[in-house]
Amino acid sequence: MRSRSLSVVLLGKEVRCLLTGRALWVLLVILSLLTGYSFTQAVDLFSQASSTAMGYPELARGMSPLDGIFVPTFGALYLATTLLLPFVAIRAIGSDTQTGGLKLLLQSGAGLPRIVGAKIAALGLGWLLALIPALSAIGAWSLLGGHVYVPELANLLLGYTLYALVIAAVAFLAAAVTESSSTAAIVTLAVALGSWVLDFAGDTEGWLRHAAGLSLTAQLRVFEHGLFSASHAIGLLLAAATLLALSSIWLDPGRNVRGKALRSIAAVAVAAAIVLVGVAPLRLYADVSENRRNSFNPADERALRQMTEPLTITIHMSRQDSRLQEIERTILPVLRRTVPRLHVVYADTGGEGLFGAPSDEMYGLIVYEYDGKRDQSRSTGQGEILPLLHSLAGQTVSPDPVPDYPGYPLVADASALGIWFYVLLPALFGLLWWRNQHISKPKGGKSR
Repeated sequence: MRSRSLSVVLLGKEVRCLLTGRALWVLLVILSLLTGYSFTQAVDLFSQASSTAMGYPELARGMSPLDGIFVPTFGALYLATTLLLPFVAIRAIGSDTQTGGLKLLLQSGAGLPRIVGAKIAALGLGWLLALIPALSAIGAWSLLGGHVYVPELANLLLGYTLYALVIAAVAFLAAAVTESSSTAAIVTLAVALGSWVLDFAGDTEGWLRHAAGLSLTAQLRVFEHGLFSASHAIGLLLAAATLLALSSIWLDPGRNVRGKALRSIAAVAVAAAIVLVGVAPLRLYADVSENRRNSFNPADERALRQMTEPLTITIHMSRQDSRLQEIERTILPVLRRTVPRLHVVYADTGGEGLFGAPSDEMYGLIVYEYDGKRDQSRSTGQGEILPLLHSLAGQTVSPDPVPDYPGYPLVADASALGIWFYVLLPALFGLLWWRNQHISKPKGGKSR
């Protein structure tokens, strides 16, 4: 009972510190403005495209609110989470370490894991407040007559929540390791920028191309595409848990640097073992997009899962070739999720440039080898690739009837909604901040 009461007291303290500080409310005001701009611009561009697509069913099928409205609108949340949320998280740690409050908390019997847990739980409240502008945009889109598909939106919110959790955990660790809040902010932003650089390296050759998938942006992009991946979700949760554990280790004032380093190495080693043994082999996916962009026909996928022998695909194209980029975006991700033993080989193309002539006659070919059989094609469309794979496996596949995605074009004007995002919502956040300052201000004194 005493342990539970102490946890409640710690959580209440952290929530009060969060709500009376300026950092959270500045983030919320800036986020309201960014979200309003992103949403109105997205609606304007979507409406321009819809005005043409409405008369053509084929064009209308490409009008997806997830791509045209929600992902661009959530881009504001991405920027605020990456660049501003670390300052809120760093304040939660720095205010105790720099004032000596952490030692007092430890003397009360609260362990470091419980203290860090209370801080991240309070920051979760701040994250819920940060979702208000984005949720307002979803509601505004619905009021305009736009289509909302709940599963893909829920998946998008999950991805951004996990991303924010990792960013907050990075900020916690930076604040625990460094001696000042400014240094911690620089370290956190350096990690975020490093993740961006790693993501940009996806178009290069060699080990950087394989490492690009580890960037936080690449992890988030999976959710933005309407795909739930258990390995990605658990991986982000594990990364956050590891960083928070490291924060607890480095916040300990009673342990020397060598002891902290050894315990940190052990924590990272345990996390790496869990990833290699339990997370990386996990093949649990769900295509939650309404247009099934991440899937083949169900009959094709059932047949591909029955290809138990190794399937080797050798691609003779340069990294700059748009055909290779297309197959990597549409075909290979689905094959990697459905074919049990897939091996993709990128053949040496002789270094030809984007506009250079191919160095051999094999350039442009994609070679498929399965169970001693071999075939090749220059096509990058599933209409030719899937029948070729079924033929190699000796299968005859009849597609299941699947309804066509109709698309949801809409011509709307969101300019009138700017008053909510640019005036009313920032004023509401300012009022809440003033109220919390007024409540926390002691009589006859000044607020902290």
